[in-house]
Amino acid sequence: MWTEKYRIEKIDSFFGNEKERITVIDWLATWVKGTKPLLLIGSPGTGKTSFVKALSKYLDYDLIELNASDLRNKINLESIIGPILSNRSVFGKKILLFLDEVDGISGRDDFGGSSYLGAVLKDSDVPIIMAANSRGPKMKDVTKNSKTITFHPLSPFASYLLVQHVLDEEKKSISENVKLDLIKQSKGDARSLLNGMQIILEGKFQVDSRLRQEIPIEECVNYFFSSTDISKTKELLSRSSIRYSTPKFGYSPEERNKDFLNALYTSIVSNHKVLTSMDLAALLHHLSEADLFVNKIYENRNWRLLKYANDILVWKIFDYSRFPSITYNQYSVPFPLIGSIFMRGQTLRQVRAELAREFHAGMSNVGLFYYPYLIQILRNSNLSTIDFKNPDNSKLNDIIEKEKSR
Repeated sequence: MWTEKYRIEKIDSFFGNEKERITVIDWLATWVKGTKPLLLIGSPGTGKTSFVKALSKYLDYDLIELNASDLRNKINLESIIGPILSNRSVFGKKILLFLDEVDGISGRDDFGGSSYLGAVLKDSDVPIIMAANSRGPKMKDVTKNSKTITFHPLSPFASYLLVQHVLDEEKKSISENVKLDLIKQSKGDARSLLNGMQIILEGKFQVDSRLRQEIPIEECVNYFFSSTDISKTKELLSRSSIRYSTPKFGYSPEERNKDFLNALYTSIVSNHKVLTSMDLAALLHHLSEADLFVNKIYENRNWRLLKYANDILVWKIFDYSRFPSITYNQYSVPFPLIGSIFMRGQTLRQVRAELAREFHAGMSNVGLFYYPYLIQILRNSNLSTIDFKNPDNSKLNDIIEKEKSR
């Protein structure tokens, strides 16, 4: 893929964020013990990771790259980062520790990971650079102990320079209107820009208004289940607005709405009445295999394999999914139930919070794993109340009583 072919490896060859990159260079070139770690914040495709790799090579650092969202909790972070911070390189080179996706440690699996990382950053023997897609409130321990630099999406001018660079390398040309359409669609994301150029310049599709205007995910899902031509299905997916992502790294609402695997899943289960139980089981099984493939790509950051995602998906489930009656649905439960589910969740929120304190566990784990069994135990034991150390004890027990009756 051109996102790999044109990955920049020299610090003077990047496009955009010139002042921010100079600040990073100055920080690492003058680093001494006691210097605050660096936190790079910016949306995907702004070159954070590529620039850190290029800079470490230029200044002759031994780069140790870790994905913080894979470590998440304190135990994992401590067991891996601790030895790195207390040891020099085996080969005598300077060490640079790069923690990518640090905003991922703030999710539901975070058990002290963020606070531990914040404490570690205060006194490190090696320079530390971190990267995050966004700044969340749960990252306050990290941000207050770091120097923050924001990488902005590529400006239209920087995007134009990148387009011209690729055209020169490929010895090809496209019209100015197509260039401007590509730049507008990419919204400052270099990866998106390179992917769009590759689609056009490799000559797989005609350059028309249909290509430059991304096909909505609703149309893709409906076409996917009704098409009988596998080649046309793959072509449509390549021209669409769909994305392959993973909730492991967090979604924005917009990203989740474009996640194709999630859209297929919600459409299948919300239209389950049109399928036999065997058809439903087979379809979801093969969809899960495609999901595992995508998650492996994200886990290993092996982005060049994403180009095969459409092929893997179509190959896995096309023969099992010829059901034109399945139509796009954004939600995995019937719409009339969403309101009652939401209201019940809000009612149980205070109960889950109290139980989380008692069990020393996260609210999400209490809701998923503890709560159903607790209710069953209370019913089987004929226990009438729980002694919550809370002024609203009677109110909480009323909620529990209603749950037992359900």
